[in-house]
Amino acid sequence: MRTRDKLAIELRKIAVQASAANAAKYEAFAARAETGEFDDYADTYVCPITQLYSELMATGFTKFAARVANGEFDATKEESDEWARSPSGQEAAKNLSPEMRKVLGLDLMN
Repeated sequence: MRTRDKLAIELRKIAVQASAANAAKYEAFAARAETGEFDDYADTYVCPITQLYSELMATGFTKFAARVANGEFDATKEESDEWARSPSGQEAAKNLSPEMRKVLGLDLMN
């Protein structure tokens, strides 16, 4: 299961237990999560998972924010590898020295 799907599912689990006002907010976060907006390797924010944490804290959802801070919704190795093969990952790899690419395990595809 993709991390974005896991995040959306967990947000929705909380939504069904929350007050109507908070349920709508959790659902809004879940809908955004499903798009990949908060994925570690998304090009949406400088640090998407930190953005999610900040927004959760600002909304007062501190318990869920703590789960985010504890790494529960960090990208998997497979998602990292997928990003490394993506145009964004390849562009980042091109800006690194060959030595640094080797350390990070980033290979250029062409």
